[in-house]
Amino acid sequence: MKTEQPARLLSIGEFAAATQLSLKALRLYDEQRLLRPAAVDAATGYRSYRGDQIPLGRLIRTLRDMDLPLAHIGEIVAADATRAETLVHQSAQEGNRRFARQQRAYQQALSLMREVAATEAPTIVELARPATAVLVRPFLAERVGLIERFRSESGVADAALTASGLVAAGAPYCLLIDPMSDEEGRLEAVIPIVVPTTLPQGITIRQLPAASCAALSITFADASALDLTAALDTLFDWFDRRAYRATESPAVTFVSSAAGVRADIVWAFEPSTSSRPVAR
Repeated sequence: MKTEQPARLLSIGEFAAATQLSLKALRLYDEQRLLRPAAVDAATGYRSYRGDQIPLGRLIRTLRDMDLPLAHIGEIVAADATRAETLVHQSAQEGNRRFARQQRAYQQALSLMREVAATEAPTIVELARPATAVLVRPFLAERVGLIERFRSESGVADAALTASGLVAAGAPYCLLIDPMSDEEGRLEAVIPIVVPTTLPQGITIRQLPAASCAALSITFADASALDLTAALDTLFDWFDRRAYRATESPAVTFVSSAAGVRADIVWAFEPSTSSRPVAR
């Protein structure tokens, strides 16, 4: 009767050649428990690997080429096939978004260094906002997925408005309490309302005074590319040139169309009491 021979173990050098992973990387992956050797010689400490570990080594190498952190790679290789594919897909999408942000930042950096003429900036218009009562719903969100989160929160606010017997007096908009970033920031979903005779319980209503505002619009072909930084810089510089002081927080209304998503930004201001605007 023919006996089955045990599979030959590969030396760390052979395994490195088969996977195109360096010896240093293999030792690191062992320490991180990401790719453990099949055997370690107790006397010499030499590592050996099985042939069936080669696909895993090549997968880890490829995921590293995607610039994924080791902790995330560990999550992927430990998951079942369906979950692993989902995680890789999500990582690829985030990589695409990060690359797009870097390209926008690169173009903006060139514009800043070349001092692009004001005539190339978006058109700013002045408008007067009347005194307004608004229903407010605070929430947290990152730059990515902001529009979807805002629409969800404004939907909740609208339901609360209806349940309280209030009447909307305008479209919902988003107040940028904190600067937009890749980390969670404070935001508010705001709905203008008809001033009620009695204040309902359980919801937040704020009275906004009449104010002068500056407004501009910017369109994004892809909602995931949303970046209002350049537009807000333009508005603030417009205030600065006129010795105005920005008040409140920038308000943004999102409008979807065939061209993408248009962001209408409105920012209240007032004359500064000094020759230069006061930082807030």
